[in-house]
Amino acid sequence: MTLQSRTSHRLISHRRGGHAIIDGVDMIMLGSNDYLSLSLDERVISATRDALEVYGTGVGIYPVLATTELHVELCEALARYLGTEAAAVFSSGGTANTGVLTTLAQEGDVIISDRLNHASIIDGCRLSKADVVSYENRSVERLREALDNAGEKRRKLVITDGIFSMEGGAAPLQEIYRLTREYDALLVVDEAHATAVVGPQGMGTAPLCGLSNASPGLILTGSLSKALGGASGGFVAGSYDSMEELKSRSRSWIFTMGMTTANAATALEAVRIVSSDKDPLGQLWHNVEYLREAFKFYGLSFYESDSAITGLRVGDEDRACELAANLRAHGIFAPAISYPIVARGESRLRIQVSAGHTTSDIDKAASTLGELINQYDRIDI
Repeated sequence: MTLQSRTSHRLISHRRGGHAIIDGVDMIMLGSNDYLSLSLDERVISATRDALEVYGTGVGIYPVLATTELHVELCEALARYLGTEAAAVFSSGGTANTGVLTTLAQEGDVIISDRLNHASIIDGCRLSKADVVSYENRSVERLREALDNAGEKRRKLVITDGIFSMEGGAAPLQEIYRLTREYDALLVVDEAHATAVVGPQGMGTAPLCGLSNASPGLILTGSLSKALGGASGGFVAGSYDSMEELKSRSRSWIFTMGMTTANAATALEAVRIVSSDKDPLGQLWHNVEYLREAFKFYGLSFYESDSAITGLRVGDEDRACELAANLRAHGIFAPAISYPIVARGESRLRIQVSAGHTTSDIDKAASTLGELINQYDRIDI
């Protein structure tokens, strides 16, 4: 996904805490998905290093033929943490979504997908042989209409992001789940920006909304490359039967090499940390709340958010890109999000603080943003 299509790719040469060396300049990094800063945690790095010593860079065999203790332990640890019967790991969150959609929905079925779902969900819908219907973002009323219109399809599958990444808002899962039960539909929730970030103990969007992750007819997908250590990988979690069906029929699980052992070790240690250590999550939310209070102090407008994503409203595409460039000149990296990722006139900066930021980092970012935006407002007048 190109977040700043009007600029060249930036080169990261080093990271520490909430900072990164980008194009040779030390910048406050406000564009990373490493919410808990676990990719820099020595416990995670040590576990990854140990796996490299034992397995090398990978075992070089398809997971359908053979696996490792690390992969088995990761699946078990994920299921325990999330409170589901079982879990399966994929090479990425995108292949997890594709695997679910192309395996659990067949010709004659219908997939009902939120209009603003992640691109990997849209691609998975296209690859499936099911009929696909979209509904207005987070609209329970429009979802009911789509379920009504689905008629007597063999299977109905509703899929939604748990946390929508452009604004940070949560899907109304309590109401959506109630509808899927009423219409005998399967519910799939993509937890890429929710796992280890939102809900009690970071267990995700369903617990945030008062649902159990083990609710009948609920399947979770997610990414291990964000809050859970930053290494490549994705997962699916749900009932034991649904995980066995995926591993027996999913092309994106059977015909890929899957996660490397190093990535599995990274994610496993990260899951162990979030299961027992409350400090990273507590520090993240302290920083999120501190940032939003600072934005309010400087009169900055941002989208309502249930997550660690803070979308700063800008509007004009050129202005958003110019603002991001000026921030880089002040040692702050905050990506501009503009058309076609969001609608014209709805450009914003997507701000993501982490547990690794200090209050001085946040103070500098907020005060600089306030000064730059006030300058633009004076010029507009």
